[in-house]
Amino acid sequence: MSVLKALEGTQEAEILAGMEAAYRRIEEKQRAWKESGAPLCIDGCGACCEGFEPDVLPGEALYLAAWLIDNEPERARQIADGSYEAPAGRTEGTCIFFDPAHPWHCTTYGGRCLICRLFGYSGDYGRDGRKRFRPCRFYPAAKLQAYGMEHRQYSEDELQQSHGAVPPAMADCVQQVLSLTPGSSGETAALHEALPGAIRRLQWILRWTDNAGPQSA
Repeated sequence: MSVLKALEGTQEAEILAGMEAAYRRIEEKQRAWKESGAPLCIDGCGACCEGFEPDVLPGEALYLAAWLIDNEPERARQIADGSYEAPAGRTEGTCIFFDPAHPWHCTTYGGRCLICRLFGYSGDYGRDGRKRFRPCRFYPAAKLQAYGMEHRQYSEDELQQSHGAVPPAMADCVQQVLSLTPGSSGETAALHEALPGAIRRLQWILRWTDNAGPQSA
């Protein structure tokens, strides 16, 4: 992203580069699971977003802020100054970037937060320390059967036997992001609360950096 280049040499650039690397690793780990015959998200579903707003780590907020400045500077400005109006028709408590009228619903997909990348394609660890996986609760049972699965928890052994792969564990992916901002102690904030400050922080740095170019305007 061009913001990353403009911020070269700053702590923020290091965090953003680390976030990009972490998100790439998630995609790589999920690829084998998706290609194994795992249930894929249904086009245009969006059920997991209804009534949900992510709580984000500082690195997530900073990454989405940079993505907005890069791709939608006007919307970034509105969020920073408090004039942004979220899409109409959302249920209470739903993410400010969810648009019921948009065919894909998420309007910041390229900059989406960690949980949005992990949900549906990640598992966790059981008490035995081994990975396990439960399909998305919103997935229609009939469609799930087409993948040879049902709504229950699957052990690592079952997944290896049926699919020859296991999804990444959510805790491992979160730990990668936590390591980028050790001083934050894992503290999170609601997306709509964390994002304006993250945008203003980047905007201020971009105004003063010698490499800011057109983004500093």
